[in-house]
Order: sequence, then C-alpha cells, then structure tokens
Amino acid sequence: MELKKIHEILVNGGVIAYPTEAVFGLGCDPSNEQAITKILEIKKRTLEMGFVLLTPNIEIVSGWVNMSNKQLKIFSSPSKRPTTYIVPASVAAPKWLAVKNTLAIRLSNDPFIKNICGLLGLPIVSTSANLHGENPCKSAEEVQKIMGSQLDYIVFKQTGPFNNPSTIVDLSSGKIIRP
Repeated sequence: MELKKIHEILVNGGVIAYPTEAVFGLGCDPSNEQAITKILEIKKRTLEMGFVLLTPNIEIVSGWVNMSNKQLKIFSSPSKRPTTYIVPASVAAPKWLAVKNTLAIRLSNDPFIKNICGLLGLPIVSTSANLHGENPCKSAEEVQKIMGSQLDYIVFKQTGPFNNPSTIVDLSSGKIIRP
C-alpha cells in the first residue's frame, strides 16, 4: 500500500523523504523538472550542484548514460561502501540533471529503491535531506521537524548501516570527489 501511494506522489510531481544507506534523502521523479525545482527550493540550493540518481541496476539508466566499457565495468563492480559515480551523460538525459554533461549515479540494493524504481521504470533522485550547508538528517523525525511541511511524504524507516554519505568518484578522471 505504501509503495503505491509513494508511486502516485512521485508520478504527480511530489517530493518524498526516504532513508538511504547513511542519511535521509529527498527524492522525486527525475524526468519531472518541476519536482526537481521543488527540491531545490526546499534545500535552498542551486541546480549546478547536481543530483544523485539511485537505481537498482544499470538498465534503468542505460539510455541516459554514455559510459565506455571500462567505465561500465568499474561502475558495475561491487564496492565495500556506497559509491556514487559521475559518468558521461547521453543526449537523452534530462538537461536539468546533466551537470556539465555528466550524471551522478549510485547502484542500490535497498528493497525500497528496487521497488520504487521498478514501479517508476526510472531511477529516483537522491539528495541529502537538509538545508544547503547543514548536516543531513539521519531520521524521519528530524526530517519532519526541519522540512516536513514542504514534503509530500516521509518514509518512516531506519537508514542503513553506514555513518557517512556515499563516496563520490568521477569515472572520467578517476578522481575521488568525496572519500
């Protein structure tokens, strides 16, 4: 029941808060530019900082990326902790997501991510649930207190076992953006 309600909210341009591997994230349908704008307004930040897309598999985002075989191999390899990869975007990627012709994508085995992406047929946007420059929220209650009135739904579940947000690696340069 909860997943159907969340799906309906997302396809209608809503913004949700949900637990990720370490912190709470804000999410929306990445193909909906108005929903992206709503997240930017909630966080009080600019589009230039970009967004992470969570997906259970590469197939869901394959039309939006333009990775070499080497990049695809690295992207698809298991990692010890959650790792977000900055990858080349294809011309089909929504322009509001493709910062400097790249996308930030993280594979997730989380059952919620698998189910919601399966219903959407798309990845889900993920950005930390916080006001720009503040620490990310680590609980649904904290999200409710800070920004609950601006959200369409909050998933009241625990975050994963990690203490820090994902590592970010630029696959074009190999540079670690955030350890």
